[in-house]
Amino acid sequence: MHSPLKARDRRGHPISLRPKSYASDSGTVLDSVNCIDRKETTMKRQFAVLAVLITTGCAAVMAGQDGKDVPIQQGPRPVSPDEWQVTFTPYGWLPSVDLNISTPDIRIGNRVIGGDFSVQEPWWETISKFSNDFYVLSLDARLEAWKGRWGGFIDGYWIFGKSTVGGSDSRLFLRDRVDVTASSSVTSRFDTGQISFGPQFKLGTAPLGENCSVSFIPYGGGRINWIGNDIDGTLTIRASANVGEIGQTFKFSSNSDRVIAEPMIGFKTSWAFGEKVEGVLRGDVGGFGVVEADNWDCDLEVAIAWRAWRNTYLDVGYRARGQWQDEGSNGNGKVSGWYFGPELGLTFRF
Repeated sequence: MHSPLKARDRRGHPISLRPKSYASDSGTVLDSVNCIDRKETTMKRQFAVLAVLITTGCAAVMAGQDGKDVPIQQGPRPVSPDEWQVTFTPYGWLPSVDLNISTPDIRIGNRVIGGDFSVQEPWWETISKFSNDFYVLSLDARLEAWKGRWGGFIDGYWIFGKSTVGGSDSRLFLRDRVDVTASSSVTSRFDTGQISFGPQFKLGTAPLGENCSVSFIPYGGGRINWIGNDIDGTLTIRASANVGEIGQTFKFSSNSDRVIAEPMIGFKTSWAFGEKVEGVLRGDVGGFGVVEADNWDCDLEVAIAWRAWRNTYLDVGYRARGQWQDEGSNGNGKVSGWYFGPELGLTFRF
């Protein structure tokens, strides 16, 4: 390397002069050195800015965790034992029907009407036959409220439907050359349902693993059952011959309704499978033959719920209801059987 050139200014002060560049075999060396220095300085500044940004971001995250206001919260808010927790579940139930009905014998002339008959209708056939002349619909809901280990509930369903059947029969009397035709149409509108209500108490909870547990809950109270049936029909008889035609139409209708209030007691288990899946298995019995019509009934249900949103669950289950009761004061009429089928609903937790 060459030593710097020395000189003096007009006032006699010494100054140092360094050439801008020195020729070498590889080009201008000093320009390359200065360029490298500038790049190192720029990179140091960039690293410094990046360090400031990272430090600021970490501080913001820690401040958000320590603060009370969190912008996004995917899970449901924890509920303390002193707060009320309310759930509302609208659901649909499409039951199959398997009933045995016994009615007293009634003699009209030489004919006897009555006896034993059964009604069997699977729920999938109910869907396939759905029309204006035949349908079965259901409206159902359950409301629960908890505070600590005590709670209460109201659960009810209403099944209603319509069925229209018709037929005709024709006979020809050869001697009188008279054709007699009888046609009929009968429409039945029916409904049945129940409302159960009462307190419930959580005996305890047993852990089953990480985030998994089962709770044991007895419940009881009252139950209101009702059943109704309205029948409207027409019967038309016509006779035709060579001389003309005559006929007459008869209309008839009947309705019957029955309401039974009774005690009820049951037991259920509530299951937790992680943070998003819950289940329930329950059963109860009511009536006990102590109120009216020697009535006994039971209600069984198994269901599972998946948390689809923050406080909203999608419910899928299966329900069965048994009914055994006498009809009429003399006990000659009896109804026994089951309603059973799938359920689908939504649970909203407040």
